[in-house]
Amino acid sequence: MTYRTVLLADDHPVFRQGLRGVVEGAGRYRVVAEANDGEAAIRLLAAHAPDFAVIDLAMPIKDGFEVARWAAERCPDTRVVLLTLYRSVAYVDRALALGIAGYVVKDDAGDEIMRCLDAVAEGDFYTSPNIARPAAAPPPLAPDDDTELVRLTPGQRAVLRMLANYHTSREIAAALEVSVKTVENHRANAAMRLNLRGPNALLRFAVRNRDLLNR
Repeated sequence: MTYRTVLLADDHPVFRQGLRGVVEGAGRYRVVAEANDGEAAIRLLAAHAPDFAVIDLAMPIKDGFEVARWAAERCPDTRVVLLTLYRSVAYVDRALALGIAGYVVKDDAGDEIMRCLDAVAEGDFYTSPNIARPAAAPPPLAPDDDTELVRLTPGQRAVLRMLANYHTSREIAAALEVSVKTVENHRANAAMRLNLRGPNALLRFAVRNRDLLNR
């Protein structure tokens, strides 16, 4: 059986051990390395290049954002999931800007980490459900102002409307009563029409234009 590989980085050994049990207990993932600080996490990322890195935000030496920034530059194929005690959308927005693939509140990690890894494996950005939504968005433009949204089809706009509230492709597909493949096609075509590239670019666009999408 082929396993997806995972690096765990957290400075609390007992928490890390429990998380490892949850991750490996699912039978789809294998933990290949563990770190107790950010510097060690970077060394192990370089050595193992895992599929996923589950990283605590508040680690010694280098914090989770610093590790994620390094991973984005040096291990771009590794998808980073951030563990944190912070429920603030400001932290979620910063994670988006760094290309982080998942944001899980540590209090919920036992229940949420597998949902997160599975969603990220499908190409989605995942946040814990109890993160305050929606995130703050800029003031809407006047109704007659031209916007990039006119380039989108109604189907693409419907997908982006839900994406702006951090719904996964599966959740969007269920709500719109279409297939996941249709949602993914809408996302890809919308990104192409908007000339958006890079991790989380379409999601960041949707969040920034949430008010316009909801008109």
